[in-house]
Amino acid sequence: MDLAYEFASSATSRNFTDLAPPTVDATIDALIDSLACALAGTNAPGLAQARGALSRWGDTGCTVWGGFGNAPAPIAAFLNGGSMHALDYDDTDDKVPLHANSVVLPALLADMEESQANCSGHSFLAALAVGLDGAMRVGRAGGPKGSRGWNYSVISGGIGAVLAIANLRRWDTDMTVSALGHQLAQTAGSLQSIIDGCLAKRFQPAMMAKNVLMAAALAQEKIDGPRNVFDGKAGFIRLYQDDQFDRELIEPGLERCSLVVDLSLKPYPACRFTHAPIDLALQMHARGIRPGDIRHLRIQVSGQAVNMVGRHFESETANVVDAQFSIAYCVARALERGALRLEDFSEASVHDERVGRFAANHIAIEVNDKVPFLGMVPVSFDVQLANGQHLEFRADEVSGSPAKRMTPAQLHAKVADCLSFNGVRFSADELISTVRQLRMDAPVSKVLALLA
Repeated sequence: MDLAYEFASSATSRNFTDLAPPTVDATIDALIDSLACALAGTNAPGLAQARGALSRWGDTGCTVWGGFGNAPAPIAAFLNGGSMHALDYDDTDDKVPLHANSVVLPALLADMEESQANCSGHSFLAALAVGLDGAMRVGRAGGPKGSRGWNYSVISGGIGAVLAIANLRRWDTDMTVSALGHQLAQTAGSLQSIIDGCLAKRFQPAMMAKNVLMAAALAQEKIDGPRNVFDGKAGFIRLYQDDQFDRELIEPGLERCSLVVDLSLKPYPACRFTHAPIDLALQMHARGIRPGDIRHLRIQVSGQAVNMVGRHFESETANVVDAQFSIAYCVARALERGALRLEDFSEASVHDERVGRFAANHIAIEVNDKVPFLGMVPVSFDVQLANGQHLEFRADEVSGSPAKRMTPAQLHAKVADCLSFNGVRFSADELISTVRQLRMDAPVSKVLALLA
């Protein structure tokens, strides 16, 4: 049978009691992190325009997070997914990489609000863990085809979101496979929006979240989708993976949603490939080194890092997306300030001429052929100071990863930064406490009340 049947059978049989305590912890932390990112992003460039553009389809249904009323479930999922992904601050699975929650969470919460408004915390957490694990498992088994230009947050996240909804609705295997088939029938996910630095990038997972709800609605009404979702002649593996798919990564831990514990939370609001260089820039700042002290900084990273975040930075023409996807900008700003926060990606900050000149004229980014093409580490700095001194720095782990997790204090600080950035009317403590109550089976409606 097609691999979709194995995924579907596992997803529809999972319960909260199947999850190990570390998986529950990781699911809750990722939920807190994702909601904070979404609340910070509701007024990011493009979001107000999107709300206006989509308002023609109605203002009743599900919560548009951040106090923007309601919308039909697919539209709410789209807008909420856009705000969550807008600031590029949301979680990643570094081994793919992909933003696991970017499709799964907005689709699942909208579906839950529409179909099970009284959903319990345990049911919701189980469904979310199923979806995150599924997205990560498909992403890791396939591995992104960087040369082909697929966005794995989108194409893998859509599969995870269907599995999450199937678990929440307690579907049977056949209906779940049908929904996965509908998902395959309309999946797309080009990386060109990142390459061009356009605002469409932040709406790609959002578009998929909307599509997932459409796929679920069709399957629910017994409109059948393709059954050979993964192994068919035009199935996922051949279409997106060129027949390269490591099936041995699918089964281990599937029944426990074990991969969720590998999810990374981002300490900096920029592309994950910038994080190790930012870590090193902050080390330099802590040693008293500032941009004015540096004659030349050579940064060596992986081939994919150069493709995604290694472009020459021009402050005169750059927009926020360009800055989020620029090692040079992020390193220059971190060296100057000793931190990198949401305010560093305002239009004014991005167009700071002094930072831009340093990024453009004193930083060179090169491929290190000894680093795996998709690797985020190691990253090395070769620094020539103005006084003639030569220094070297190297990062072998990335902050926020399972090997270098954010502490509870760091997560609290991130949530507080997100909420204050956008003037949210409740505290970090209130959001964190409300979400953590789901572990005690509190109703998800308490979380939705905050988001509204």
